[in-house]
Amino acid sequence: MHEGKESRAPRRRAVVVGVLALALIGTALALVSTSSGGTGSTQAAAAKPPAIISTGKGYGEVYAAKRSTLAHTLFKATLLPKDKVSRNIALAGLGRADRKVNQALALKCWKNNGCSTGTGGKLTVAYIEQFGENVYRQMSKMEFILQALTYPQVGKIIYSSAHSDFTKAFADWKAALAQGVDLIVTYPDFGDAMIPVMKQATDAGIPVATYAWGYVSDPGKNYLTVVGEDTCALGKTYAYVMNNQVKSGDIAFLGGFPGNPLSAGWQNCEQPALKSSIDVVAKEPTNWDPSKVQQVVAGILAKYPDIKGWSYEYGLGMGQGGYAAYKAAGKPFQGVMTFRTDDVGMGCLFNKLNDPKLQMYYYTSGNTQIRVAFTAAMMKLKGAKIPPKIVFPIELQNQRKRDSCVKGYPQEASATSLIPLSLLKKMYP
Repeated sequence: MHEGKESRAPRRRAVVVGVLALALIGTALALVSTSSGGTGSTQAAAAKPPAIISTGKGYGEVYAAKRSTLAHTLFKATLLPKDKVSRNIALAGLGRADRKVNQALALKCWKNNGCSTGTGGKLTVAYIEQFGENVYRQMSKMEFILQALTYPQVGKIIYSSAHSDFTKAFADWKAALAQGVDLIVTYPDFGDAMIPVMKQATDAGIPVATYAWGYVSDPGKNYLTVVGEDTCALGKTYAYVMNNQVKSGDIAFLGGFPGNPLSAGWQNCEQPALKSSIDVVAKEPTNWDPSKVQQVVAGILAKYPDIKGWSYEYGLGMGQGGYAAYKAAGKPFQGVMTFRTDDVGMGCLFNKLNDPKLQMYYYTSGNTQIRVAFTAAMMKLKGAKIPPKIVFPIELQNQRKRDSCVKGYPQEASATSLIPLSLLKKMYP
């Protein structure tokens, strides 16, 4: 939601791996390109692409988004879900990023963990976190709030975080249901353990959507839908990078909260896709907390000083905690690193070090997936049939080819966020 200004973040050619289907992993680079409805003819290819990608409207939504907005948050405007219905939902959700909202109210709502919107709308919407205590989740909270403020029928916004406490996570859900919420978006850090409350909401007619591929068993049955990239494909893409750049030696996996579906998704698919000459010597949770990253990386370096690569979701966590661990060990911050997020701080550190022995590949942070999850739930309330999975294609970026150190952005931020830069600076002054 960068006000749709593609020019704010450099858009250079991706050098690693697009995934349209898992079978394509390991073939030529830059395979991903999902058509957004063009004919594919020479004439169409030669024509200037339209400024807006539009596929129609329905269920209170316009399935349209500025090409510049899509390119800003997805790297390319064509990296939309392949399925037609999913693509419509994605266009509707991301297209709302360009609608004018009250930013002062959004900031107040973000700071106060909820608010009344002042519209008199009858709907109460909730973002329920099991763990919300890092920048990534706080940015997702703001994306959720901004999306909610584009709907005048939303009168109240609720936010809660369980601070990694399973008992509180259940209590937060019960409290939201008692308040009569109309829809819920969540990231299920505790995975399938959350099924009882997710199903309770679903059975009560409350659509529940997850984002960042927060996969819980039986989407479409236990809850409405899961939005995000296929994390198994992400893991295989990581493996492609490691196989071609590391070739042989020790690497390590870092994950987030223990048992979370995002980490498990890519880790379970990266490891078997690696060459036999590459050994995964550690697989450690970090709670996506830079201080814990520092502790974990320090321990791994002490045992495996010649480690050649790291796979992780949280780029800034590695740029802060991981870099600090390397410095404390008196070792140069080198190796091949694959990340899911495009945090500005990690990109700027990479540029500052300017070390040819440091390689960094990253995906979009995916904060804006929460917008698509929100819109999917709103469409469900209007009677739409929502796919159980809304899947975005994957294309990793090489930091040397596409710079994630975008001038003017806070170091904590993702440059592919759709939060207006003026608002981001107020969130992280």
